[in-house]
Amino acid sequence: MNSFKGLVQKEWVVGKTTLLWLLVAQAGFVCLAFFAAKYWEVAGLFYLCTWLNMLVQPLFIFSVILSCLHSEGKTLLWIHNPQSAAMLLGSKLSISMFFQVASIFFSACVVFGGMKIPESLFKKGFHNETMLDGGSLLMTAGVLVVVSLALAVFTLFLWIVYHALAGNDVMKPLRVLLISAICLGMLFFRNWLFSTGLYMKLDELWTVPIISDSSFSMSLDHFEFSFQTGGSLSLLTSGFELIGLVILFLISCWLLDRKIEV
Repeated sequence: MNSFKGLVQKEWVVGKTTLLWLLVAQAGFVCLAFFAAKYWEVAGLFYLCTWLNMLVQPLFIFSVILSCLHSEGKTLLWIHNPQSAAMLLGSKLSISMFFQVASIFFSACVVFGGMKIPESLFKKGFHNETMLDGGSLLMTAGVLVVVSLALAVFTLFLWIVYHALAGNDVMKPLRVLLISAICLGMLFFRNWLFSTGLYMKLDELWTVPIISDSSFSMSLDHFEFSFQTGGSLSLLTSGFELIGLVILFLISCWLLDRKIEV
């Protein structure tokens, strides 16, 4: 446990600048949207950008996890690291998700705070009909965290496979094509599995209600963002997907334990 804690602390020291720039970039984007909305008197632009900043959060995990991996790859420290690959990759995944959760929390606070700004500050007569409650915002943030975790493990797996292929002189020139084929193959397999009758039946068991969709409309005098409830999430099939992520992580650890050079 002390070894893992030390690795996490090292990742924090190395990667905290990434978190800082991530938050600064979001703050800058929202501030730019605020002044643009005020200048052009299009209040909906500001409210839209606050939501957009939150909903695209899962895309940020690519830069976060790759930044952690790249910092290690430049020094090749894991070739001589006495710790297991599970500890090494686990520390990187943990700190990346910590950064991601912090970023999502920040974006949620921006959305909540933005909705409290009077519409008249941008334009008189503007109507903001967004129905926002803490439960919907928290549920949205939770979904973004789960999606980010899945993308982080998937990215980590592909990155490790990419560098594992570097040890093969035949495969090395074809790594990009092979990684693309693996990525597409996994996505096709996932879509095929989700469309099978057995999976659909399992997906109806142990369900919990969730937000099914969201929509927005905007004009010069009106903005509306709404959540649509009525969807459901199966805890059973979600558990299977979690097992799949664990398998991908274990395969990544196995490849790294072979002391690949990255």
